[in-house]
Order: sequence, then C-alpha cells, then structure tokens
Amino acid sequence: METGLIGLPFSGKSTIFAALSGQGEAAAGGGRRAHVADVAVPDARVDRLGGLFPTAKRTLTTVILRDLPVEFSDKEGLAPATLAELRGLDALTLVVRAFLDTAVPHPLEKVDPAGDLRRLLDSLTFSDYAVAETRLERLVKEGRKGSREYQLLEQLAGRLSAGQLIGRSTLSTEEQRTVSGFAFLTAKPIIVIVNEGETTVEVAEVEKQAAALGLDLFIIHARQEMEIALLPVEDQSAFLADLGLVEPTRNRFLHQLYHSLNLISFLTAGDKEVRAWSVQRGSTALKAAGRIHSDLERGFIRAEVITLERLIAAGGFAQAKKSGTLRLEGKEYTVEDGDVLTIRFNL
Repeated sequence: METGLIGLPFSGKSTIFAALSGQGEAAAGGGRRAHVADVAVPDARVDRLGGLFPTAKRTLTTVILRDLPVEFSDKEGLAPATLAELRGLDALTLVVRAFLDTAVPHPLEKVDPAGDLRRLLDSLTFSDYAVAETRLERLVKEGRKGSREYQLLEQLAGRLSAGQLIGRSTLSTEEQRTVSGFAFLTAKPIIVIVNEGETTVEVAEVEKQAAALGLDLFIIHARQEMEIALLPVEDQSAFLADLGLVEPTRNRFLHQLYHSLNLISFLTAGDKEVRAWSVQRGSTALKAAGRIHSDLERGFIRAEVITLERLIAAGGFAQAKKSGTLRLEGKEYTVEDGDVLTIRFNL
C-alpha cells in the first residue's frame, strides 16, 4: 500500500513527510528527488496475540510513504516524470499551505489554501483528461467508436473537462475493470492535508471545497508534529497532551488512510511470527491468502478462522479446536477486521 505526498513548493510537504516517517527533515530535504519511507501501522492486537507465542517475531503491516517533487508542464498538467510516480500509487495525499511566514514565501505570492487545492486538483484532472482523449482518438482510428470503452471514456472525459473528479463512487465494478489500466489519478482515494502554522489563515473555504468533492481532510501543524515525532516515544505523550492530542500525527494519518482506502487488518500467528496484514474491506479468504503469498492463493483449500478475542480467551489454537471456536471457511468467506487466519493449501 503506497501513498505519495504532493504539493506546491514551500507547502511544508517535506516537514509533513518527516513528521509521518519519523526520519527527520534532513532525511526528506525537499528538492527534486523523491524520498521514501516504510511506516509501520500501529496495531496493539499484534502484541496481544504475540502473548500466546512468546518466541515469535512480531511484524506490523506497513505503508510506503513517498515525498514526491511536483513538476508542472507548460499546459498546467503534471510533467511525465511526476505522472509516472503518481499512477502507481494506491492513494494521493495533497498538501496545501495554510500558514503565514515571511521567511518562506509562497510561490504564487499569496497564501490561499483553497486556491492551492484547486490548482493541484486541476493538474490531476487535466492529466487524466489528456489520457482519456488520447485513448478516444485511438479508438476512433480503430473503428471502435461504438464500443463500451469509448462510451465510458467519453463520459469520463466530459466530467474531467468540466473540472470534476472521476471519483470512486461514479464507477461500477465492471467500469473500474474497464479503465483500470489507465490508472486515472482522480479515480484514486485522495486525502487533503492542510498544513497550519504559528500564524494560520482561514481554512473554512478549503474545508467546504473538500466536502463538496468528497475528499477526506486532515489538518495538522506540521512543524510541531515533526518536532514531537523526533522525541523519544516515552516523552511524546506530554507534548501531545499540551496540544490536546491523544496520538501522534503518524497514527492519526494512518487511521485516516485506512478509512480512505477502506482497509481492514487480519492476523496470522505461529511460533516463528505474529503478523498483521491489510486487505480491502469485503475481501474473501482467497484474496487474504494471496496477500500472504501467491502460493497460498493458488493452492487454497480452506481457511481456519477465529476472532482474536476468542483465540486469546481459549489460550491458543489447540484449545480453540477442542472448544469448537476455531472454524473452517471456504474461499468465499468474507474476512473481518481482527480475524486470525491459518490457510490450508496444497500445490
């Protein structure tokens, strides 16, 4: 699972990357090079389950976070190098500046969060429109103007030309499959981070804009959050409490990302490793098996399933089998958040 931070220059994007990754601002550094971090998703259930397997390694699922340089083309779309990075991501995180600082000039000479968001979204829609138009022209040359693909792309091009996002909710499952190869940027989940500061401008307009477009909004004071993230873990709670916060920004952002991507976590456990895995809500046991390893998906027979609470209450897998709380499910079983799975397979 990957998301990329994009924003205008001096939006505080690299500071946010430092706060989320815990690497420090020097490791991000801004500039024209992408910076990458694997960020562990906190899950107390891994430690709880690990209590049944004291010798096991404990592994959290991770999110790959990218701090991406953004370059615009002459036509205000995104440059090819930027597009290549963005199309492979699972979600986009747009950073807009909402702080005043005379030492850090805004590239457009005015701090306007709603205007910056609109500029970023326009660049995404323009780039998607160019992809749709290119394919439509190809379909016409191939004599396929009456195809379902042409009709769908023509409809999407109309939305994009009007400055609208494709959005996830506008496409059926079949339509999503039809256009999946285009990796449209505005069809991806989009989170907007509003970066506040010591002196913050009004953000009501950007909140209104995000709500109208169905975009998830996340407001932080990046500089403060970064400084807290770099403290020893045992010292962070007091500083967070002073800000009226319970969790560090990394955890809050990851919760938001899971919500935006509609993700849940399931668990696997054994004497060697206790591990969390992420899948989309509604995924089948077969899909979860493939998340662990492709061999498990290809040779899937059954999944042994138990909730974490019941497994802990039973005291282990052997006791759960004896009590009848460990059940067998087929490949169409819908995995629930917190399920502990053991995949039976044969190749």
